[in-house]
Amino acid sequence: MKKKLFVLCLAMILVLPSVALGAGGAKDTVVFAAYADIKDWDPSVAFSLEIAMLVSVYEPLVWYTPPGSAEQLRPALATSWETSDDGLIWTFHLRKGVKFHDGEPFNAAAVKYSIDRTMKMKKGAYYIWSPVTEIKVVDDDTVQFLLKEPAPIDLIASSQYGAYIFSPKAGEKGTDWFMQGNAAGTGPYMVDSWEKSQQVVLKKFADYWGGWDGNHFDRVVLKIVLEKSTQVQMIKSGEADFASLPPIDSLPALKKAPGVEVILSESWMNSSFLINTKKFPTDNAKIRQALCHAWDYNSVVNSIYNGLATVAEGPVPKTMWGHNPNLPKYEFNLEKAAQLIKESGIAKEKLKLTLAYIGTSQEYENCAQLLQANLAKIGVQLELLPGPWGTIWDKAKNLDTAPNLQSMTWWPTYPTPNDWLLGMFKTEEKALFNLSHYSNPEVDALIVEGVKMEGIDRNAAVKAYQNAQRKIVEDAPAIFYADRISYRVKRSSVKGYVYNPAYNGEFFYQLYRE
Repeated sequence: MKKKLFVLCLAMILVLPSVALGAGGAKDTVVFAAYADIKDWDPSVAFSLEIAMLVSVYEPLVWYTPPGSAEQLRPALATSWETSDDGLIWTFHLRKGVKFHDGEPFNAAAVKYSIDRTMKMKKGAYYIWSPVTEIKVVDDDTVQFLLKEPAPIDLIASSQYGAYIFSPKAGEKGTDWFMQGNAAGTGPYMVDSWEKSQQVVLKKFADYWGGWDGNHFDRVVLKIVLEKSTQVQMIKSGEADFASLPPIDSLPALKKAPGVEVILSESWMNSSFLINTKKFPTDNAKIRQALCHAWDYNSVVNSIYNGLATVAEGPVPKTMWGHNPNLPKYEFNLEKAAQLIKESGIAKEKLKLTLAYIGTSQEYENCAQLLQANLAKIGVQLELLPGPWGTIWDKAKNLDTAPNLQSMTWWPTYPTPNDWLLGMFKTEEKALFNLSHYSNPEVDALIVEGVKMEGIDRNAAVKAYQNAQRKIVEDAPAIFYADRISYRVKRSSVKGYVYNPAYNGEFFYQLYRE
């Protein structure tokens, strides 16, 4: 999927880990119990849980800072940047003296090569660069982005996918070379080894421009752990320093475990059921609105997510700038749902719906069963179709095989409301993530307007995005049900951790052990 793709979406490929190289608790090694292997090693393509590796091995031109920081962006491979008055030229001044892991020098030509290659491959998050018409090398330390229309290139350059700079020498070796577990970035860590479906080992890059002062881990072990219960035991025993996604119901016990810390943070992840607007009977707006009223919003966030979520208000999370706080609300009301079904003119015996969800997620399964039970109370049949993400995503993209409803958890490629709107609700000639198969010219125009204005007039962009959100909610192409609260479980001996919702991975370089 996206990325991104969905939270929990790749768990089906995992197997139990091998014996780790090193163990949690070692002064120079941090062990991360991950629930997914690296699917795509090519930084031009990687678009999902690869972020666990990407943010340590590669760097973009700028980093997005955690909410509440003094500045929204901080320098990475660029030390400063500016845009022309018309927003059509962005100039980035690059950090000097930086090397890639393969010994090649970092310069403006490498920036141009990396992003040009990403755009040409047309995979992963390449679309974020669509406003760019040309990347111009001014000199070794200066690069310009020429745009066909204004766009927030500074935000785009901070993306957690599609914006990493890599060695041109490595890029010329091609995707096959990357997919063997190879990498050549500028980040603090370089790839030491990869045992497929077992573990990835990163080691410090001695020539990293940020330096090494002793308050860093020399080595990072990403262990692939299928069983969530195994993750829990690894954290408790100290075999792992981080667990990527232990069961929600394990958190109360983990909070009480000696030497364990559970950190809760507002995230930009939100969950929904996308409703197919082109498939009978959910092509009827009254049926879609009925489904929204058949959803028990509060029970989901309080019981299924154990309070680690809040009720969503539309497609954009409440914690994201540009969210519309004044949207129409669908309250849980089965009588209202039944009335809307009656108004649709569709006989109940024809209301046989299907819902696909990722079968490895207990939360998704519980949500699906809850909706099934609620609909049964008003005479609507809902068939549940669990399966691995890759399979159900492929089916959902094709109208001939798509279900009526599809589980989705989304987080942004880069920090902007348009990521949700453009990614899931703008008209697609060939469906990628618009699994509602939703198309509304008015919404399309508002999204395009927001994107155009985002780089030059943030207030105008917000207005366009908020109007688009209102129309989407009215059309009901989804049940928006949960803005997720992020949780991280780690050993308390590991210090320096700061959650950043712009990146669904850990910045291991910032961590150290007391």
